[in-house]
Amino acid sequence: MKTLLAEWHGKPQFEDARRIREALVDVLSKHGVEQVNDFLLAASELIVNLTRYPNPKPNQLCLRFSRDEYFWWLELLDDGPSFSNFSQQINHPDLLEAAESGMGLKLLASHFDDISYVPACYREDGMNVMLLRQPIGKGPQLKRVLIVDDDPVWRAVLSGYLEGHYQVIVADSATQAFQLILQDKPDLVICDLKMPEHDGSVLFDWISHIPQVATTAFIYLSGCDDATLIENAVSRPIDDFLHKPVNKAELLQTLARVLLRRQHLTDQIQREVDQKITLGLHPSLPDSIGPFSCALRTIAPESGGGDLVLLRNSLLIFADLMGHGVQAKGFVFALAGYLRGLCAATARQQPDVAELLAQVALGFDDDPVLQETLATITALELGAGGTVRIANAGQPQPVLIRDGEITRIPVDGPLPGLLVDSYQAMELELLPGDRLVLFSDGYLDAAECMPDMMIKQLQYSATLPLGAAADFLMQETLNRSMPQDDLTLILLEKAEH
Repeated sequence: MKTLLAEWHGKPQFEDARRIREALVDVLSKHGVEQVNDFLLAASELIVNLTRYPNPKPNQLCLRFSRDEYFWWLELLDDGPSFSNFSQQINHPDLLEAAESGMGLKLLASHFDDISYVPACYREDGMNVMLLRQPIGKGPQLKRVLIVDDDPVWRAVLSGYLEGHYQVIVADSATQAFQLILQDKPDLVICDLKMPEHDGSVLFDWISHIPQVATTAFIYLSGCDDATLIENAVSRPIDDFLHKPVNKAELLQTLARVLLRRQHLTDQIQREVDQKITLGLHPSLPDSIGPFSCALRTIAPESGGGDLVLLRNSLLIFADLMGHGVQAKGFVFALAGYLRGLCAATARQQPDVAELLAQVALGFDDDPVLQETLATITALELGAGGTVRIANAGQPQPVLIRDGEITRIPVDGPLPGLLVDSYQAMELELLPGDRLVLFSDGYLDAAECMPDMMIKQLQYSATLPLGAAADFLMQETLNRSMPQDDLTLILLEKAEH
């Protein structure tokens, strides 16, 4: 059960956003919340977005901060117009443009894995609610089970059976359960069949029409002996039907079997999708490009991958899609197609790498698919004489290794789509034996200073052949910790002759 820790009321205006944010600081500090900056960002952005985009603007808003046994919760309620198709709208730039901090909900989603939205039409109080949550602690999270029963005795019995094995949520009606399913997205629902107002089959039908929750595992648990009602209920694709009374062992075995089967099917579908999407996306480079030797190493920590390497003649483009997994791969397809088309269209003009990034930025601003993409990009023109022209849009700065010295190349620029005419190219002349190292933020974040250990590893790598150096740097990265993001390393070396 959630415990309300603080609640603030106000209007969608900047003054209230500032006031509520300042009050939230004290509450987060008092309760020892680790993710302070995430929640402060969320509070500011959610309220500021309400001041800018809904038409008509809401009259009232309410921000609540709560906790339960497993999560910190931030909820914003408002009485304005609702988002339609929120799962699609969450990345729509017209609605979620950057606010004062320069970050909108698109980036906010990268701070919170769990964001839900329940429009007013699904709530008895007539308020829209945006919910964000972060886990308390870093241990493995138990599966969430929603118990729906109008009998308080059975709710208590089932909760007792599941305590310690699952996160338990309870509802006394189909209406309340529907709201909780949209908010909490449980892994499994145990639902009584015959209840006042709406039967359990009605609840199943409600969620079946909402993509975000349509695949929730669903079990009937009922003492009903109405043959017609039972026949109607089991005509739906539920996962199981249990009869009251049920003992603890039987219930736990059934839940474990249903969830295991669901996970097996999900994994199987995921593998099939991943195999189809992966074809043609694995980054690769030849062993040499003009006077440069090349070595590329890449790893994706899970199915999917958001790193892209594109070579066209002497133009090398290295992009990193924010996020990972299959969703990032889908955007890689879109970005790869766009970049190939752009390179082909501009081949005769041969634009400078800075001009090329400016054109990419225009594409991110105009194209409806790219508008939903957050990417960082480095473009390099590899000259026949050993020169390298570099322009950068948000990627970590490249590293030059020369005579054992490690130098980060100070070439920077904004993310594509934020600003257009803000890219400057830098030209380097690599000497024989020099190495240029490019990497995604899975190796080192763009904002991080390079630690001494990493500098020493780069220095040592310079004593190894290029391929062995790439293997060494990748292995040292894996030895530190398994990367949570896609990791790509590109080493370029000016040949000795």
